Amino acid sequence: MVSIAILFFVSLLIVSRQLLSKAYFSCHGEDTFAYVSWAWQFVEALKEGIIYPRWMPINYWDYGSPTFILLPPFAFYLVAFFNIFTGSIITAMNITKFLALFLSGAGMFFLVREFYSEKIALLTSSFYIVFPYNIFQFYFIGTFASTVSFMWFAPIILFTYRSMRDGQHKDILYAGLCYAGLILTHLINAYMFTFVLMAFVLYLSIVNRNLKNILVIPVVILIGFLISAAYILPVIFEKQFVNLREFIGEGTERGFIFNYRNLFILPDMTDKFSTGHLWNAYYDMFVFYVFLFSIIIILSSFQIMKMRKIDTMKNANSVNIFFLGAAVCTIFFMFGLSTLIWESIPFFKYIQFPHRWLNITTFAAVFLCAGILWVTHNILKTKRERWILTVILCCICLISFFLDYKYIRFTHFIHEKELLPVRAPNWYKEHLPVWVDIEKIDKSEDIKQIVAIQEGVGEAEVVTWMSAERVIEIKAQEPVRLRIQTFYFPGWKAYVDDMHTAVQTEKGSGAMLIDIPQGNHKLILRFEDTPVRYYSKLVSMVSFFSMVVLILFSKRKQYG
Repeated sequence: MVSIAILFFVSLLIVSRQLLSKAYFSCHGEDTFAYVSWAWQFVEALKEGIIYPRWMPINYWDYGSPTFILLPPFAFYLVAFFNIFTGSIITAMNITKFLALFLSGAGMFFLVREFYSEKIALLTSSFYIVFPYNIFQFYFIGTFASTVSFMWFAPIILFTYRSMRDGQHKDILYAGLCYAGLILTHLINAYMFTFVLMAFVLYLSIVNRNLKNILVIPVVILIGFLISAAYILPVIFEKQFVNLREFIGEGTERGFIFNYRNLFILPDMTDKFSTGHLWNAYYDMFVFYVFLFSIIIILSSFQIMKMRKIDTMKNANSVNIFFLGAAVCTIFFMFGLSTLIWESIPFFKYIQFPHRWLNITTFAAVFLCAGILWVTHNILKTKRERWILTVILCCICLISFFLDYKYIRFTHFIHEKELLPVRAPNWYKEHLPVWVDIEKIDKSEDIKQIVAIQEGVGEAEVVTWMSAERVIEIKAQEPVRLRIQTFYFPGWKAYVDDMHTAVQTEKGSGAMLIDIPQGNHKLILRFEDTPVRYYSKLVSMVSFFSMVVLILFSKRKQYG
């Protein structure tokens, strides 16, 4: 298809600077080192034969952490796939971001084409790809999994809409699969987009006077949860073992930085932040984008009024009204007036930064641009009206191209030579087991004794030290207690001469302690699946293959 080829080329043009340089583009130094470190450790664990890596061994001064209990894995699987062909983690990450940008544009194309012509769909989806706030995310902010997750927004809405309109079971299955993909890519964006999905279904069910369609909500969410169970269930049941409160800084010195109240457009709290902090440095830019989105919202409001009496555009106008409301609501969350909502809805605080909502505002506002283009081409009769609207649209495009050039040309980047060998990300305390006191960890860089005899007399030699398995040979003149420089976390199991033995936890440091009897022994430590991890994988596998079978059956029934 020519349109998809054009979108591919536009995406390639936008991300070409990243693809042609072995560097990661971001103004966040600490975050960049963390993304690269996690990606590298994830890939190395896959090379060891671990199908779903959860333990990151070099974090926290080589004590490790259950990082991928909290982090969704999909974006990192893509990195591992592209790393096979590139041999470079950085290049693989940049290709993954390119793929996400292209697929997000392609998704917007098919969504818009559902209501408008292919020409308008192509213009709108191209605009989505080059929209400056998206480019700001891909170049300046540099958040990895978050930007990759944009690819799921349009397909979720598209297949949900089709399932409500046509009543085809395969569409609701596709919607559920895409929703699972979003969960498996970025949990916070999935949480936020769930509100969009629910509101979309509720609104169209009421407008079309078909309240049975409300059942689409639990079905899509259930399918998404079943397929993503391998990730989402351990998060639900094992979050009690990690310092999740650190994510929003509750009771810590980081609380001010991660408190959503301090990151509203109004009240302006920038004077409370350091000069170099993101919110202080880019506050004016966020204000500008709120202003830009407001212009698009106002323009689209007039176009919706013009379209309302055209029967053939009834469905398109209904969806336009929804996205108009979505854009207004997400901008509202940028202001202090929305505090009651942030306080009332469970887990809303974990969104952390109100400006995260602008990713959804961008999606909604760009879709609204399709309606503006349609009205300009089909309804406006006078040259004056067309000229005014065309000038406004051209100004928005010129501003977008100028900002794109600025972001791409002058963005900060960190070269591969600085990122590799990877550094251990030791500053995300939410990934620590709850029983670890970070102040009591030996952080000396010259630590060589990853296994030490704490009590008794003997010798211990490390034979194998991999991400999820360690083999140690012990010669004990008397019973000894070994201290393993690895945090204990549910799933770590110890086997002495193939016999399961108890693992104790050192108070404060959280390191594993293991009692070894007198004599020569072989100790094997493995990070294994807990029951919830094991059965959640089983649920995901069964659910996924069941969905595939149902989709194939529905297609056979359709064409048979």
